[in-house]
Amino acid sequence: MPEQPLQDRAGLPEGERVLQEAWRARYAPEVKELIVRREVPSPKLTLIVISYKAKDYLIECLQHVRGQTAALSVPFEVLLADSGGIEHLRPRSAPLVDVELRLTDGIPLNAARNAAIAWARGEYVAFIDDDGLIAPTFVEVVCRVFEDPRIAAMRGRIIPKEHPYFCTLAGHYDRGDEMIDDVLSTEGHMAIRRGVYLETGGFPDRFYGAEGIYLAYQIAKTFPGKRVVYAPELLMRHDYFDSWENFIWKTRKYQGIRREVGDMAPDPEFLRYLDAYLSRRKPQRPRTLEQTVALGLLKVVRWGVVRMPAWAVGQP
Repeated sequence: MPEQPLQDRAGLPEGERVLQEAWRARYAPEVKELIVRREVPSPKLTLIVISYKAKDYLIECLQHVRGQTAALSVPFEVLLADSGGIEHLRPRSAPLVDVELRLTDGIPLNAARNAAIAWARGEYVAFIDDDGLIAPTFVEVVCRVFEDPRIAAMRGRIIPKEHPYFCTLAGHYDRGDEMIDDVLSTEGHMAIRRGVYLETGGFPDRFYGAEGIYLAYQIAKTFPGKRVVYAPELLMRHDYFDSWENFIWKTRKYQGIRREVGDMAPDPEFLRYLDAYLSRRKPQRPRTLEQTVALGLLKVVRWGVVRMPAWAVGQP
């Protein structure tokens, strides 16, 4: 990888600088190329989009990232972490990003997130799913919420993009209109103070399915006076599933998440934290009659998918 040409943001704390150097050394083997298309001086926020084998939805995502109401008042940078398979989109994505981090093809999602954090420069960092559409006030809301020094991280509210009935299965997407303490259960729609992310160790590289809960657990241990919140004004349009094929794959993948997390969790205390969170009653926006019926039908289909042999649906 070529020598890092980006200048650190002004006022970077020494402790964060030391951690940054360690993270960059750790993830440098996964970085094939770093392309700086526009250097934003001392960004307040880095918006990170991780993409792998994306289709045209990536361009729409980046257009929404660019179209921010705070574009003239808050210095922010857009970092695209390219995990491969998006070469056909580069001519259109290039004008929409400031920094491209080209990573090892097919690198695990959380390893890609951690590599992106290593080269992000904002005081705050946000992860945005490459098929999600953030509201134009995203940057504005992140900066306003972080004016409270007690808040270490936040997750936002998600509303359907094109498939409202599939989203009825995602009860965690919308917790209502009040800010509450929560975990980072929407990892592709969240923001965190970069120093906090680095100090807590970020997402475990090979976790899948509970990494946001694990990060909230680590924040609670490392920074007991800090809060992780659900911020309803931080809005994204995104579909929990976008096809029946995706529904089947995700359903079968998630059925073993609790066991896989138990095998991977570096801290056995985390499992107690996870179980306590999963069993806790959580606020949720009331459903319409149509949504209630759709949810019931989808649960029946999901029950059947879980019990079908792998050969009948294809290996997830």
